[in-house]
Amino acid sequence: MGTSVEDVVIVGGGIAGLGTAVALKRAGIEALVLERSEGLRTTGAALSLFSNAWCALDALGVSHKLASYTPSLNDAVGPRTVHRKALLEALADELSVHSIRFSSKISAIETQQHEGSSIAIVHMENGTVIKAKVLIGCDGVHSVVSRWLGLREPVFSGRSAVRGLAVYPQGHGLEQNVRRYVGSGRNAGFVPLTDKEIYWFFSGISPAKGASLAEDPEDIRKEVLENYAKDLPPIYLDVVQHADLSTLTWAPLMFRYPWNVVFGNLSKQNITVAGDAMHPMTPDLAQGGCSALEDAVILGRHIGTSFVQNGQVLVVKKMSEVLGKYVEERRWRVTLLITWSYISGWVQQGGSGWGMKFLRDTIFYKFLFLKMVKYVTYDCGKLDF
Repeated sequence: MGTSVEDVVIVGGGIAGLGTAVALKRAGIEALVLERSEGLRTTGAALSLFSNAWCALDALGVSHKLASYTPSLNDAVGPRTVHRKALLEALADELSVHSIRFSSKISAIETQQHEGSSIAIVHMENGTVIKAKVLIGCDGVHSVVSRWLGLREPVFSGRSAVRGLAVYPQGHGLEQNVRRYVGSGRNAGFVPLTDKEIYWFFSGISPAKGASLAEDPEDIRKEVLENYAKDLPPIYLDVVQHADLSTLTWAPLMFRYPWNVVFGNLSKQNITVAGDAMHPMTPDLAQGGCSALEDAVILGRHIGTSFVQNGQVLVVKKMSEVLGKYVEERRWRVTLLITWSYISGWVQQGGSGWGMKFLRDTIFYKFLFLKMVKYVTYDCGKLDF
């Protein structure tokens, strides 16, 4: 217990949190990452990283650590699906052993004026108090920091998703192709990660109102096999049957209304948010992790540039302006990503009626989808300090 003072405190040790810490380290700033879990959060098994994510990883200097992950054969320039654990470890390995403080749970946040500047005061459940010149919330969908900023809570999309890894000890013998089954209210698919592991997913309309999602891994697999995916091709069912139960998750898909991002307080004084704490979105464009990496580079560049220009000193009274510039650079891009992701999921999983089929095949895939793909392609820039 006691009180300590830090230049930058990052709440949450996920993709956005670790990525931001790495970006800041490139500028010479040693951030403190507070993670409530006992170790790195690897829930989610794997994720798809598009070109915008690889640009960010290049800027962070860690893309070479994930070079073994290659695009699928049917999309040579498309996304690469990587182990979430591998990505988090690649980022964490860039930080000093004391930069991440696990089992750190926040009880309250307040601000204090000091010599005309605002200091963030973080109260921990164990009684420790941390004073931060900059506080960054990267603490996920149910962010404590975003709540402090006054952002509206994310809302339920009406759909939920199951994700997991299938393991074939003797090898699965499949090519590195993405297989997807879309329509009739669901989006399912899988992609091989290695010659023995396959990442698979299933999203669709959640159980009837009032019904809870299964929590036991055995029950989750049984629900998918016997109810939700029973009429999908045998190859998909075989992948689900080979699921490593320790990797299975079933969670509701949440998102923040786009107008709450446009008009919300994404920063205040020396406090801001990044990743899902700022812009939770449905996974239909696979941009959650990708946009979090963009956030990390851009936020790190704004803070780092100010730090370097002021003689390797973090000038607290400048942070409100610095964070404001970061927010304005991100606000409209992430708003459109949230919107496009929701529309993509709604159209592709909207049923098989003739009206929805016409909308999906004639308008969405021929016009809107191409615009979405173009928008996803983005270079967040370098970290040249």
